[in-house]
Amino acid sequence: MKIGVQTYTVREYLKNEREIEASLKRIKSMGFDLIQLSGLGPCDTDRLAGMLKENGIEACGTHSPWDSVASASELDKLIEDHKKLGCSQVGIGIKPNTYPDTYEGYTDFIKKVNEICEQTTRAGLGFGYHNHELEFMKFNGVCAIDRLIEECPKLEFTLDVFWVQAGGANPCDYIDKLKNRIRILHLKDFRVAGRQRQFAEIGQGNLDWKAIFSRCKQYGIPYAVIEQDGDFLVDPFESLALSRKFLVENGYWEN
Repeated sequence: MKIGVQTYTVREYLKNEREIEASLKRIKSMGFDLIQLSGLGPCDTDRLAGMLKENGIEACGTHSPWDSVASASELDKLIEDHKKLGCSQVGIGIKPNTYPDTYEGYTDFIKKVNEICEQTTRAGLGFGYHNHELEFMKFNGVCAIDRLIEECPKLEFTLDVFWVQAGGANPCDYIDKLKNRIRILHLKDFRVAGRQRQFAEIGQGNLDWKAIFSRCKQYGIPYAVIEQDGDFLVDPFESLALSRKFLVENGYWEN
């Protein structure tokens, strides 16, 4: 499994093309050659593709704006942009608020997701959904995430182990359930401080990384990216370095 960076982690350093170029160089210098794109400011697609090539960085996927993904014509443009970038997956970071957190809301969302999956599949790309804790709410006795798994057979999952834990479930159970439907796994640790849950560098929290990585190997999950949404105790780049250090020292780094 190849491990890289979710660029949302360093979004404050990606506000324009100059910052994006500098940050990609810095990410490469830290020993990463894989990213998932999210949180970038305005940047021409061809220019971004050039930056990736210049730095020897692979982009495994994106988190793209829902309005662009939900429009068939705009999705066609997104698909072409993804192909320019060498991205194998179009993704979204969260269910949009236009679909309420109700059984009926998820029914409508599932219908739209299946339409998007058909369009991306025809183009030879995957469509990925990134979970938070909200998908672990139950409606009519069923967790929303389980409906997405069962009723969206072509949907891929960008499973976020922190948010599975925050939703009251075991990340390993959902890796077992999804198997090869996970193209990209999100890695962040779960720390408790001052009676509050916090994001943490890998190895600085309570998640069972030995069990998680054992399952990744078992199912041949191709990509994982380090993401920390906030709660930084150090600079975001230093945060990435600390997570990578833990992965290397514990034998999880296979790049």
